[in-house]
Formats: sequence, C-alpha cells, structure tokens
Amino acid sequence: MAFPTLTASDWVTHGDHAVVIEMVPGSERRGALPEDKKDNGEGHIPRTATMKVDQVLWSKPGAEAAPETYPVELLGWWWEGGSEREFAWQGEPRYEEGHKYIALLVKGDDGKWGATSHAMPYDDGKVGTGESDGKTSTGENAGGLQGLEEEAHGKNATVVKQLLEAAQPTK
Repeated sequence: MAFPTLTASDWVTHGDHAVVIEMVPGSERRGALPEDKKDNGEGHIPRTATMKVDQVLWSKPGAEAAPETYPVELLGWWWEGGSEREFAWQGEPRYEEGHKYIALLVKGDDGKWGATSHAMPYDDGKVGTGESDGKTSTGENAGGLQGLEEEAHGKNATVVKQLLEAAQPTK
C-alpha cells in the first residue's frame, strides 16, 4: 500500500476507514528466519498477529464495513551474526501488544484488510502518546511531526474524526 498518508486529505483520498486499533492479546507469533538469509548471515525474522478495531472514526462513503479483527504481518527482529534485535522503521509503529494506534485501514486488491505503515500512537486517549519505532513516548515532544499527526498531536480521537470529516479528497 504505497500512497501518501501525511495529511487528512491523503487519508480520505486513499483509505477506507480511519480506526483505533490494538493487537489482540496473545495473538503475536514469531516467524522463522528464511533459510537463504541464514546463508547471508543476516535477515529479517517476521511476526504475525491479529489486530482488533476498537473504534471507527471515519469511513469512505460506500466502503465495505470495517472488520472487527484482521490478521497482519509485522516487522519482527533483525538477525545478524547469530544475534537479533527488534526491528522497526524510524517514526513508524512496530505495533506492540498493550498499545493503541489510530491507523488508516485499506482493503487491498487481494481482498485483505491492512493498515498503512504510518499510524499514530494513541495510548491514554491522546495522539502521540504510545509506541512508535519500538519506543514508548509520553507525547511531550512534537518535534518533527507533520500533517495530520501534527494537527492532532496531544488531542483525542474526536479531533481526528473532525479533521478527517472536514478534509477534501484529492482528485
């Protein structure tokens, strides 16, 4: 799912639903390091989980109803030289159990539901508080944020809903 997700306009142009999601407790499963990666001496160990939709904030007119839960493939660990570390892209969620996120949900051409790679941390009912790139933030530092995340930082889901309802899709 490669399209812009920076602004509220991007979200209403490309998404089916804006949702509050969390990982179903106990659903995370560790994948195996592919054999060809062992030969290379490094590689990504994936993980899977089930995400639960807690709240639908916005829906594209005519979109199929959001699922209650959906399976996901997630970043897991980076293995190199016999050791491993958690793997995450900078500024993007790793999606960890016990944390909530506001995400853009899209139904792919393959019929599967998934959230775009960029989602906003949403612990304690505040945008910007929670897990991003494997670290937990209290949301105090808003430096470097842009677009919808900057507008909604420190606010609740109702504000995100209002920003999305006021946004116009691009043509």
